[in-house]
Amino acid sequence: MNKELISALRTENWAEIRRIAFALPEQEKTQIKKQTQHKNWEELLESKRLSYENKYLITYLMMCVCNNVEELLSIEKQLDFTSIKSYHTRIKYPLFFLNSQHTQALMDFIHTPEGAYMIKGAQQVFELSPRSFSIEILLALYTEGIIPFNEEIFVKNLYDIEYYRKQETEAAEVLLEYPELATRVIPHTAKYIDYVISSGLEWQKVFTLLCKKNYFPDKSFVTSFIEVLLNPWKKNVLDMYCRWIEGLVPNEEELLPSQHTLFALLTLDKSSLINFAMKCIAQISTHPDFDFQAFADNFAFCFTVSKIAKSQLIGVEILEKYYQKQAPTNPDYREQLAVLFTVPDTQLQEKVASLLTTYFNHEGLPEVIAPYRDYLKGKAQNLLATLSPSENSENSENSHTSHSFRTPKTACAARTLTPENLLFLLGDCLREPAAHTIDVFLEGLITLQDDFSADWAKSLSPYIKQLTKRVDKEEIPTDAILLGVLRALIDKRPLALDPKCNYTWEELCKKRKKLSEKEFEAYTQDYYLGNAREVLPFLFRKGQMVIDSILLHCHLPLLSTPTHLPFYIEAEVLVDKLLQYEVQGVQPDIDDLIVACNRLLFTEVSAAAKEKARQLKGDYVKAIQYYLGLTDEIQLTDELLPLWAQITRLKHPDREFPEFAATSAKDILGVVKPFLIDYGWKENDGYKEFTFGYHTEWVGVSYTDLKNAFPYRYYNANGGCSPISTIFEYKLSLNPHYPDAMLCDYISTWVTGNEVREIRNMSVPLEVLLRYDIRVRHSGWLYIGTALLFEKRPSRDLAYECICQAITRGGDLTYLKTYLAQALAWNFLPITRFIEFLDRPNPPAVKDFGIAVVKQYLSIVKEDELPKNHKKLANFLIS
Repeated sequence: MNKELISALRTENWAEIRRIAFALPEQEKTQIKKQTQHKNWEELLESKRLSYENKYLITYLMMCVCNNVEELLSIEKQLDFTSIKSYHTRIKYPLFFLNSQHTQALMDFIHTPEGAYMIKGAQQVFELSPRSFSIEILLALYTEGIIPFNEEIFVKNLYDIEYYRKQETEAAEVLLEYPELATRVIPHTAKYIDYVISSGLEWQKVFTLLCKKNYFPDKSFVTSFIEVLLNPWKKNVLDMYCRWIEGLVPNEEELLPSQHTLFALLTLDKSSLINFAMKCIAQISTHPDFDFQAFADNFAFCFTVSKIAKSQLIGVEILEKYYQKQAPTNPDYREQLAVLFTVPDTQLQEKVASLLTTYFNHEGLPEVIAPYRDYLKGKAQNLLATLSPSENSENSENSHTSHSFRTPKTACAARTLTPENLLFLLGDCLREPAAHTIDVFLEGLITLQDDFSADWAKSLSPYIKQLTKRVDKEEIPTDAILLGVLRALIDKRPLALDPKCNYTWEELCKKRKKLSEKEFEAYTQDYYLGNAREVLPFLFRKGQMVIDSILLHCHLPLLSTPTHLPFYIEAEVLVDKLLQYEVQGVQPDIDDLIVACNRLLFTEVSAAAKEKARQLKGDYVKAIQYYLGLTDEIQLTDELLPLWAQITRLKHPDREFPEFAATSAKDILGVVKPFLIDYGWKENDGYKEFTFGYHTEWVGVSYTDLKNAFPYRYYNANGGCSPISTIFEYKLSLNPHYPDAMLCDYISTWVTGNEVREIRNMSVPLEVLLRYDIRVRHSGWLYIGTALLFEKRPSRDLAYECICQAITRGGDLTYLKTYLAQALAWNFLPITRFIEFLDRPNPPAVKDFGIAVVKQYLSIVKEDELPKNHKKLANFLIS
């Protein structure tokens, strides 16, 4: 190779490389191109290994000796360094130099007659592989008008700067050269960056450096950074955004518009997000527009979260400052504040004690504090020592256990909604897919249909983008249905599945090359929506009802919207709605009516509700009057058979109903008799497995494991499919008074070696049962009994709490005792785990329960098939 050219390469003299290479005879250029693959570039460039800079030099030389894009691409294929393993995927960089930072070298090249062909090359790469550009090259080509601006590409390529740059000051200097990034790129980060930027480059420092140079004319985009913290992303992604927000150093005026989002973060049970949010809240807490009441309401949600004592102290100090100006108006708030005594931080305890004795020292305060006295330390103990129980107060021993039986709080449905806070409620739906968020949001769409501004649909855009990303990644059925509703709302069309997209995933894979992007997008939307309808048919139907009401300008309320948290409905409200329907001559939807009855607080029916129920005239009148206690007569009809099957079982859980024996529902579990299924070992092709019931089968839908042949309207039999347990709370809300059947679908039959799905299935439903004090009556105890002896300790602890709760209520645990005794005797569940239960410091009633199980076990275990550790269990009665 030409010695002068070698010297130019070694000194990275781009101008000389161009001058010399352009002047070479065609024969010598051809020789360089032929030797590309076999040339010892390390020796030529005096380098032990080829660095990125070496590779850019080599590709630049090839650019100079080639005459067109096709020839250059052919040469680059021979180089083994054009395939780079990125953090996200394996990227093949076409025209490798476009990934460099040498903007001036590239621009000088394309402005020569010999290098002008690279303009076409850059445009082709931008069309086919836009992530191949470095941000510097991208900006230079855009400034020259060679490529158009694309928001997503510019945002993602900007953060790819980290793969080759370590110094924050250098990165900041690059960005300072392009002020347009501050207004057209960085503010849109939250739309596209939902993954960790993993490198030595700390963008928090980059942002801080830019702020010191007054780089950002407007930092209102901080609100979008804060909003993404509500997304169900991985912790490291959310923590990254927290650091970025801190790096942008927002002032209180820039944080204030996000105050309600920050308050929502306090409810997430994520310590790092709560700690971040509380710092920001403290910064804006003295602003005149600070919404103190909303803060106080949301602050209470993090009282039981661990490892946030400093943040809890900051929150209590904010309360104190406001109470100094305006005394609290809600005395019940002291019950929530008292929970903070469980936090072993003396400074926090002292502050809470001071707050309670100063602003909440009304009758009954000693009883509020009583359950927490054992936690008190130091000055807090001294401050509260002088308080004595009131004569007329409840016994403190019963105050804690009676808390669960108080009247449920009013749900959002009973409160006034506006289009603005309806959007905030939509955010809650994404964060917490539950009846008191999703169903109330859907009801709000009907109620406010005449109040939406002209650009309200535009304000839905960020939520639609977020839902689309989540559905593509996680296939959460509630998300898919919400997305379907919002798209139908914007398009002003009914919510339905397009029959044109009715083909399987396997068929799609074959047709993929023939589909346009628009056809493929339409298919995937309907594919996910169809799957969601399989597991949550009621929610899909409810979405259809909402869209139909809006299209018909109908303002009749939905029957099944909760009136009391978390998912209950007051009887009088339901009757009032039915009367509204009758006045307008509208037949209630059977799905809506059944779920409304499932959620009804039917044991707390007022005289007014009963009187109004007597005025009903629809074909459902006999069923409603029976449910509310006005008659004992059961009058079955084919049309209302699912409704009758539900309300009879809910009203009398333990009774048999021979009335159904001659109907089409006679073979559906839970209709004639209570829901009681078989269990035991079963031989299957020489393989022995422990099974629960034989009414279920395995299906391959991505977010459902089990389904049965029963119609979905028979909720007491858990008809249809079971969704992933992460949305169990919503599934439970469809039949909270009789959850036994749906619990059985989450039982793991593996004693050990359970995977993530089974571990989640054996814990999430338990958490919901405990949170809302849900009662189990029949075969639901199979789930709790299995969880008590499950391989993971958290599940065992949760099941233990459920059993203790039931014993405290005086519940009948005969069925559970029998199951545990048989499961141990039949060698399904490990005896060691039951011994762990017996060794707990149990109250007398729980000890008696354990002894009863051991006695029953000993009466049925076979001497010739004694399970492992039998002697240890048998000896328990002796000890």
